[in-house]
Amino acid sequence: MASFDPIDFDPDAPPPRPETPPVRRGFLLVLFVLMLMAGAVYGMPYLAQQIGYRYEIGRATAAAEMLETLDEQEIIARSSALFRLASTRVQPAVVNIRTAAQGGPMFGGPGGGPGTIALGAGSGVVIDVENGFVVTNHHVIQDADRITVRLGRRELSARLVGSDEKTDLAVLQVEGRLEAEAPWGDSKAVDIGDWVLAIGSPYELDRSVTAGIVSATGRGGLPLSGDLYQDFIQTDAAINPGNSGGPLINLKGEVIGINTAILSETGGYQGIGLAISSALAKKVVEQLIEQGRVIRGYLGVTIRDVLPEEAKALGLEEARGAQVMGVVPGGPADEAGLRVGDVVLEIDGQPVDDSNALRTRTITLPIERSVPVTVVRGGERERVAVTIRAMPVLLDLGLLVVEGPPGNLPAELADRVPADGLYIADVSPGSPAARSGLDPRRMPLLRITAVGPVPVTSMKALNELAASQYDPERGLQLQLEAIDGTPLMLTIGGPEPRGRRP
Repeated sequence: MASFDPIDFDPDAPPPRPETPPVRRGFLLVLFVLMLMAGAVYGMPYLAQQIGYRYEIGRATAAAEMLETLDEQEIIARSSALFRLASTRVQPAVVNIRTAAQGGPMFGGPGGGPGTIALGAGSGVVIDVENGFVVTNHHVIQDADRITVRLGRRELSARLVGSDEKTDLAVLQVEGRLEAEAPWGDSKAVDIGDWVLAIGSPYELDRSVTAGIVSATGRGGLPLSGDLYQDFIQTDAAINPGNSGGPLINLKGEVIGINTAILSETGGYQGIGLAISSALAKKVVEQLIEQGRVIRGYLGVTIRDVLPEEAKALGLEEARGAQVMGVVPGGPADEAGLRVGDVVLEIDGQPVDDSNALRTRTITLPIERSVPVTVVRGGERERVAVTIRAMPVLLDLGLLVVEGPPGNLPAELADRVPADGLYIADVSPGSPAARSGLDPRRMPLLRITAVGPVPVTSMKALNELAASQYDPERGLQLQLEAIDGTPLMLTIGGPEPRGRRP
């Protein structure tokens, strides 16, 4: 036990400072590190948030100042004025269309009445004030006996000038005074990202205007009903039921498309609207006005898209063009020397990106005109001149006819089937021929014996008679013979029976 020595004690000296144990210094060091870490974890995000907030405030302030400057310079007003001026130019030419059919009791909705059935409503655009021509969709006026065009509060009767189911276009002529028309624009000059306006009567809201951009051009091969030629402008401008037949315009107030369809899982707008390009629509409309029907250009080939894995072997840098899979004997392509395996890259100076593009380019070409066609053959580019002919009526109606029985017949059928007949080989899905009930799989080896009352025995006579007797309003009457000799009578095209409408 230690003893206290009074000699060593100094009463004036400060008391000795106790030494901190080593364990406590380590604890404080750990605590300090933890505080630094907590500050980093919780403080840095707060600091970053405050810096970001100040940055956003700074951007917003700068943007507000810039907008004030642009407003003072009237740039904003001029930008909005483009939309106003374009829509103002075209709106008076946009009409609401209502249709009705005779027969049956009154059936709800506007336009109905005793002895009529209201079929529906859509839109249209006046393209010729002097002659009263209005463009709309085929499906808007399909099966209609009475067509009414409404301009504001005025209602005028209209007659059908001509309609083309395969491009979904129709032309009406209004019986009355019109005050404004919309000019055609060049859809070939339209590019992705361009501003466009859609005008029409969605849900009976007359002359509604929606804005968007061009999402794509030259759209085709889409899963739409019917056997359509597809050359669509895709847009995100809102298109809804009732917009069909109305114009899609550019900011110059020119019609670059006719609104026709939407891709949607709900039946309403989901951001994908489709308009028939003016490059196609204008040529179809001109023919409907001049002759009441459309005569399409014909190349005489069967084609398909080029597959990516085949491009290099075909001598292509990328998978583009339309590959020829078959050539119709005696057709325009056959006479020009086109061969199976050729890849068509251009026709009449227009690029061909796929098989749909070749179809839509060809049908608008003038009949009996020679056009240059660029192909890749054996890895080398060649140019041939093809004289475009009129598409055979039966082919346009979706009917492929061949001379002689199609395919290899079983021995038990070979003796029963005439070898020199005109046989139905195929029917295009969704075509007028398909809707008439023709199905070669269900009724094989159907033979065409006459067009109307006139017997036919050759392909040339068949095509000539079909071209002269076909009437878009009444259709084409054919006499057929089944494999067992049973005679059949069939009308292809013309109006559908009322009972087939849903």
